[in-house]
Amino acid sequence: MPDFTVDIGGLQALGKNLDHVGENIEQATKRMEDIGPDSIGPDDLDEACADFTSDWSGGLKKIKEAVTGIKGGLDNAVQGYAELEESLKSSLQRMAAKVEEATAG
Repeated sequence: MPDFTVDIGGLQALGKNLDHVGENIEQATKRMEDIGPDSIGPDDLDEACADFTSDWSGGLKKIKEAVTGIKGGLDNAVQGYAELEESLKSSLQRMAAKVEEATAG
């Protein structure tokens, strides 16, 4: 018989980690915006930093969108598994009560 278990607590911990990833991306993006051009030094360096910031800001935005999507799907899965588990528990309790009634009477 196949064994299928879902570690809801583990999925919730993964969700918290994804939240932290999103927060870290936001902080990194903010730090890059705060640096801005004309704050590093020579013009060549400022231009290179501006290009770097522009490239990485777009990439970080895409990563954040992906993390947000994954987190939403994970939250839905956790909710679905929790509801299924509660439903199974309730059904088994009702069945046990009926068996107990039948054997007591």
